[in-house]
Amino acid sequence: MALLEVKNLSITFDTKKGPITPVRDISFVIEKGQSLGVVGESGCGKSLTNLALMGLLPDNATVKAEKMSFDGNDLKSLSNNEWQKIRGNRMSMIFQDPMTSLNPSFTVGYQIEETLKLHRSELNKVQRKKRLLELFDMVGIPDPARRLSQYPHEMSGGMNQRVMIAMSMACDPELLIADEPTTALDVTIQDQILNLLLDLQKQTGMALILVTHDLGVVAQNTSKLQVMYAGEIVETGDTQSLIHSPRHPYTRGLLNSHAGHGHPFRSPLPSISGLVPDLFHRPKGCQFKPRCDIAVKECELEQPQMIDCVRCLKVTGSLGGQQ
Repeated sequence: MALLEVKNLSITFDTKKGPITPVRDISFVIEKGQSLGVVGESGCGKSLTNLALMGLLPDNATVKAEKMSFDGNDLKSLSNNEWQKIRGNRMSMIFQDPMTSLNPSFTVGYQIEETLKLHRSELNKVQRKKRLLELFDMVGIPDPARRLSQYPHEMSGGMNQRVMIAMSMACDPELLIADEPTTALDVTIQDQILNLLLDLQKQTGMALILVTHDLGVVAQNTSKLQVMYAGEIVETGDTQSLIHSPRHPYTRGLLNSHAGHGHPFRSPLPSISGLVPDLFHRPKGCQFKPRCDIAVKECELEQPQMIDCVRCLKVTGSLGGQQ
């Protein structure tokens, strides 16, 4: 049985301008211990999908899904108390900016200990302190005994992100969602954080969802890859196969615009022309059609099947390899 299974998930918000559906009919499966990379432009629905999985969407959001289950639990029907038993315990999430995710009024040790008090009530104060020291050592925070009593503003961005990882790992989750965990960090620290997450996954056997803008990051760090555009999954599959033989023109465009992807030194990087469609007025048919260089008339009438992009394959014969 899959650890996480999502089928035809849609998220709609009630706004002053009317309803908007930024995530539309997406489906995916994650097995135990698997690493899934999720890539796409800003606003394509990556973070919203993860917030829906964690039950953290605002009140004006409506979540519809044929199936949304975690280890056999129907996430759509959970009560608040049932959510509390899973969220932060069996499922954890690392957010983009640690400085806005941590409470500046409390020490980092206090904030992690709150997680243990909620989900590991069998631990006494001494045992909780021991666990906190273990967690800080696990994520590479030096002098953990002193760091526990520090406030977020007394630590660097990289250290705060390590604190967030320690908090998410406190209860040994079966699934960890890392939502662009390196966005606010410099390049050197980004590499350290990514390596830390992968090492922790290998040590614990947890499943990992790694959300990022960068195809280069997921190419070496995930076994399965999912590409999102305008709130839809346009392609998914084995990471290496997808990287080397993309079947959707949007995936090909992302790869071609990546620095170092076979481009001459200092040459201009190719870009995808046009803009993401207005989600209040979605175009008919394929959402990528207005920006696609191989679109045909039929693309305006009907949405192509995910992964295959059947009409695109008919036009080009194959999208395998980089063009």
